[in-house]
Amino acid sequence: MITLSFHGAAGTVTGSKYLLTVNNRSILVDCGMFQGSRQLRQRNWRKMPFRASTVSAVIATHSHIDHIGAIPRLVREGFSGQVFATPPTADIGQVSLMDSAYLMEEDAAYRNRKKLTRHKVALPLFSREDAIKAIELFCPTEPGRWTAIGSEFRFRFHIAGHILGAMSVEVELNDRGRKTSILFSGDIGRYAVPLVSDPAEPPETNYLVCESTYGSDVHPPEDPFFMLASVLDDVLKHKSVLLIPAFAVGRTQQIVYMINTLTRQGRIKPIDVHIDSPMAIKATNIYRKYPDYHTIDLSAIGDDDDFLGGPNVHIHRDRASSKALNKLKGPAVIISASGMMTGGRIMHHLIHRLPDRKTTLALVGFMAQGTLGRKVEDGEKLVYIHKMPVKVRARVMKLGGLSGHADYYEIGHWLEKVEKRPKRVFITHGEPDESKAMAAYLKEQKGWACTIPVLDQTIELDTDGAQADEKSHQG
Repeated sequence: MITLSFHGAAGTVTGSKYLLTVNNRSILVDCGMFQGSRQLRQRNWRKMPFRASTVSAVIATHSHIDHIGAIPRLVREGFSGQVFATPPTADIGQVSLMDSAYLMEEDAAYRNRKKLTRHKVALPLFSREDAIKAIELFCPTEPGRWTAIGSEFRFRFHIAGHILGAMSVEVELNDRGRKTSILFSGDIGRYAVPLVSDPAEPPETNYLVCESTYGSDVHPPEDPFFMLASVLDDVLKHKSVLLIPAFAVGRTQQIVYMINTLTRQGRIKPIDVHIDSPMAIKATNIYRKYPDYHTIDLSAIGDDDDFLGGPNVHIHRDRASSKALNKLKGPAVIISASGMMTGGRIMHHLIHRLPDRKTTLALVGFMAQGTLGRKVEDGEKLVYIHKMPVKVRARVMKLGGLSGHADYYEIGHWLEKVEKRPKRVFITHGEPDESKAMAAYLKEQKGWACTIPVLDQTIELDTDGAQADEKSHQG
């Protein structure tokens, strides 16, 4: 018997965690942290809804924390198999997990010191020791080639775009000679965007697990270079500060590259850019290590014209340097993580900058429900950061052209050449309205049968060529 269980990214965007089981052997596709509302975040502290010691392997689509951030917890509960990931994802994952552990330890210490915890003692979700144990299990795997996991599974990666090293995962399952296939989209990126490769054409498959982050939206038809130049011109004119919450992996590098390009082409005057994210600094070096995984010709770039550095780019590694930015006067740009404003150094910049009318806050990515980023995006004028009330007087802008996720039209384009109808499409990685819209779109445009699973639902997959088996149960 073959089953698929949805232990994350079902009815929500985060916590990606898909368990595939063939008889008594299981693998996970992604093992990510939940982000957003308190109710979702609390799930990170629960035991896994399956025995970690029985999972043979984890296949990671990419290195964002909502896709790999629960691996240290999985290891703590007894997982000892390999974590398959592309070489860039493995390298960035090491940086990401260690940085996350450090930030969580720092945050727990801060909350204990300031008595900001409702618990007797605030603890990190996982420690640096946990992260190291997880990192030791990473197995770099190149895209395009089949890798076997026992006799029941084999998989291969297909380029998904989105960020450096991000992949879709094609899995073939073998139940004593009875076979089926399933494709996990991962996070599908956009087409013709700076730094990122276009998504590869997907293979034919019996089942499809498809993301729906922007399942009801079409990104505005704007040139991201033009929009960013307009914002920077305004910042330069008014000598203000542009604050950008950005994922340390992918978005930070993209923005720095775009600012350098605009400056080099004379479209904007030079402006100081401050990168206040130790993880982003480490991740940037990985771009040079893997030129085949992005679209920049490194041979055309000299040391004095670094596409992720340059004379106007300033790096802030330690806490003292970060705090000194509170006194920074414009015109200037501050880029800091996390992208959804759920933690990290950006929180302290927000406390200092949100009440300032001379600050422009640029939102350049998706903001999940329940996050501080979504509250600010929705126009709330008073937010709470570390339990302190903070007024939002800053100018808030949404730069949709910099989103790393494909919208529903772009996902339709990605699937355009798939002629064989899947037995069933499982719509995940989206908020409820977005997933419903994506399911309706695929049904209308392609006639595909879609299911929107709920958290901890298990569905039996058939192997005999009939339509998808509707047997399912919730754990």
